Amino acid sequence: MVGKLRYPEWADVTPATIVFNGEPTEDGSDPVGTTWTGKVNLSEKSRRVQDSDGRWISLACVIHVKGDILAGAEFKGGRVTVAGLTERTIVDLKRPRNPDGTVNHTRIEVI
Repeated sequence: MVGKLRYPEWADVTPATIVFNGEPTEDGSDPVGTTWTGKVNLSEKSRRVQDSDGRWISLACVIHVKGDILAGAEFKGGRVTVAGLTERTIVDLKRPRNPDGTVNHTRIEVI
């Protein structure tokens, strides 16, 4: 039996604006990216993770958003503003999948 897992939409209560970096332009100007605005599930429990270079970094929060908010694009970094507070840097983005292969939600790790 192949199906989809439920996403807890009731937990998406924190307003956020997420800006993803895009590809650099040919003339050297700032890269044009994608902006997403909506409500997210925010977990401010701090934790330490190891990055791709083997260094340990402390995460300020983890954000979960229903579906794939960066569909069809590769993650190149970005910034997030949660509830109108200070802007923070995104260090990693993961897309956990349903048993049928579709994206269940987007997990964003922030420092």
